Amino acid sequence: MRIPNVIFHFLTFLSVTGFAQVKESWIRKPISEWPKIALINEVQFKNGDRYIDPSFKYAGTGFLIDNGRDTLAATAKHILWIAKNKQGKGTEINTALKKWIMRPKGDSKDSAIIDRLLNEDPNEQLEGKGSTVQDRDWIVFSVKQNSSGLYPLKPRYSPVKPGEKVYILSCAYDDSLCTVHQGKIYQKLGMDILIKRDMKAHKGGCSGSPVIDANGYLIGVISGSTGSIAGNVSVAISTEYLQDVLGKKMKLNEPKKDYGELIYGKVLTEGTAAAIKLYKALVKDPNNYYLYNLRSPNRNGLRETAERLVESGRSAEAVTIMKFNNNIGFRFYENYNLLAKAELASGNKVGAIKAYRASIKANNDKENQAYAELRRLVNKP
Repeated sequence: MRIPNVIFHFLTFLSVTGFAQVKESWIRKPISEWPKIALINEVQFKNGDRYIDPSFKYAGTGFLIDNGRDTLAATAKHILWIAKNKQGKGTEINTALKKWIMRPKGDSKDSAIIDRLLNEDPNEQLEGKGSTVQDRDWIVFSVKQNSSGLYPLKPRYSPVKPGEKVYILSCAYDDSLCTVHQGKIYQKLGMDILIKRDMKAHKGGCSGSPVIDANGYLIGVISGSTGSIAGNVSVAISTEYLQDVLGKKMKLNEPKKDYGELIYGKVLTEGTAAAIKLYKALVKDPNNYYLYNLRSPNRNGLRETAERLVESGRSAEAVTIMKFNNNIGFRFYENYNLLAKAELASGNKVGAIKAYRASIKANNDKENQAYAELRRLVNKP
């Protein structure tokens, strides 16, 4: 008998959000005895394209999902940067795909054959500065066929809390088999779940890894890593987006608003103190992370504001913004380089030298322009 959708969703809600969540039976066992969950993505397109570079043998990590009615598959959306159909521009593969197979690493016996991409969106910019795919870094597939030896995860949609123990199940490129890494939730900002873990274990190929809670339920998918006040952390995108996909939400991938425009406008009208106050108010409200690109992996509204201020000759204001930007944890070498540029434009050579030295400390790669700038400044009379 087919269960009506309303009842089905209600029963699913009860099963994953009840305050007495039942543990999955296998989660009590040693990790070596857990079922096969983490999988690799083997992809080929009809035009012969496979990966962005021949050195790739597969594209990140994937996994299966039990949504209570059928089996689905998922991975990170930015996997499409690696599993590359060079003719595609948006988040679209259905007409071009020849085959997509998920299977455990080092195991060709069990596999899942992908059917169609459910959240395909040809209008979503896949790459470049305007791309927002990592804001909602999920692609979700229907499954044509899967082996009984693979275990689909049950999603949890109830909120996660700081301090919760989690597990990341990944198939890194330089690991011979898929591995499990333990961590704790540090913070949740909008759909982004920040996870404290041993970041030395964060390797290429972890993108798309499922993140499960202490009871064995799926809470998110690994998108990447970022700096934070707590140091470097892994970033997962929560199952809220999965829920939106399955619920066929309208405007599913609508870009978030650019908070940098707000900050820049506030500097021009009311000054840097007012702009910094506005930023603090924005980040204080967790709901704003759903609306604004406050934690975009490739955008920093404070830095972009400072760049525009330098270009328009307002260097002293740019220095103030960049010092604040660096003090709150965005200590990337590019940020120090921009601070140095602003300091120089303001006539502060000592401040510029200090900023370039901080840049080298953050990134001592010889290609870092801070090396050349320091040599020029130190030798300049």
